[in-house]
Amino acid sequence: MKAPPLLVSYSSIDDYLSAISPEDREQYEKQIRSLVCKGLPPVVSSQCLANLFGYTNTFVHSMASKNWKYYRGFSIRKGKKKRYIQAPKVALKVIQKWLGFHLAKSINYNDFVYGFVEGKSAIDAAACHTNATWVYSVDIKDFFPSTSKETLISNLESLGYSRKASALIASLCCYEDYLAQGSPSSPVLSNLVMRDIDLELYKISMIHGVRLTRYADDIVFSGQSEFPESLKREVKSLFVDTCWSLSEQKEYFAQIPKRLKVHGLLVHQNSPRLTKGYRNKIRAFRHLLEAHKVHEKDIKRLTGHIKYAESVDRHKN
Repeated sequence: MKAPPLLVSYSSIDDYLSAISPEDREQYEKQIRSLVCKGLPPVVSSQCLANLFGYTNTFVHSMASKNWKYYRGFSIRKGKKKRYIQAPKVALKVIQKWLGFHLAKSINYNDFVYGFVEGKSAIDAAACHTNATWVYSVDIKDFFPSTSKETLISNLESLGYSRKASALIASLCCYEDYLAQGSPSSPVLSNLVMRDIDLELYKISMIHGVRLTRYADDIVFSGQSEFPESLKREVKSLFVDTCWSLSEQKEYFAQIPKRLKVHGLLVHQNSPRLTKGYRNKIRAFRHLLEAHKVHEKDIKRLTGHIKYAESVDRHKN
């Protein structure tokens, strides 16, 4: 599904403004023009949003006030765990896709942010930590489900949306009162709500002269000199008064001569590399595919692993 244009089916701002009521035009024209000028989706009220998409105001209000009714829930297995997905139904998904696409184009990201950023990958993030002598990483526990609606509202206001518009966008993009795991708008919104934390993480990295990347909920530091002992405490303190908490199980620290891994890749040499175990797995997958010994339902999964390994090799070369 492609995202609709910024003004959906309208050819210009004037064309859109002529389609809304005189009362709404008088109240919201300045806001609409300001948002469009910034490249931001012009969300100002449920009625104006309904006009944009050809929905009724009642329908838009229902999607916002009873958002849980417009999702389909299911679970997928990720390793040994299950991940619960809330997939939006078509009418809501169209709005979320529109919001996510145009917000992503308008928001400036820090250079060390790699997750959900066009043209960047986990391999690129790992490459930032090559030739390290130590790696320290933390993971935000249940990132999307723990991102509160109120946190999202305040961050949308910082972009220039009114409180009313921010609350409407947040209601349309959340499942109940948190970011939906499965919404096309959640990735960009997760980067938006992390901007203040990102700034503090960057300050910490500068103070200690170490390298930093954030890939979605995975925050990684590395260095080529002695590990700063206060780093762990400083990073953890950033999350004390937030809606997020760090996963104790996923906290990771390794130092040479132990293997150093970032996003599953080895980084203690000049380029990110696959582990020996993963390389052996790829050889086995190739053999099974060439011998036509793979069940049809597993072909896509095995092929995906092989393409990933090839991407790592291309990065190395």
